[in-house]
Amino acid sequence: MDFATIEKLSLRRRGAIKEYKPSWDSTLFRIGGKIFVLVMHDEKTPMMNFKNDPFVNLHLREQRADITAAYHMNKKRWNTLYYKESDIDENYLDLLIRESYEIVYDSLTKKLKAAINGGR
Repeated sequence: MDFATIEKLSLRRRGAIKEYKPSWDSTLFRIGGKIFVLVMHDEKTPMMNFKNDPFVNLHLREQRADITAAYHMNKKRWNTLYYKESDIDENYLDLLIRESYEIVYDSLTKKLKAAINGGR
């Protein structure tokens, strides 16, 4: 797994934008101004944070050694995937990113949703 795959899967979401934060050495993927994926570019342990339902998060952490409670974020709602060492396949990663995106998208105002959807 690599950053290019995470980037591709994140940016395929409607209205998703990418922002690099030099002070964090991180790339943020946002929808409506809110982060749905955060990638930290640490050379030793590159990681990706993503949002999910708290109960799903507990299950993911129990099932996968490469997923833990989020680094520097709300540990109930966010997970960290250590993607460099991960054997996660692209379809499963796409599912995790999509779920994170949908949770954040659902939290947006009607006005922001309409703007993202081209006024619909």
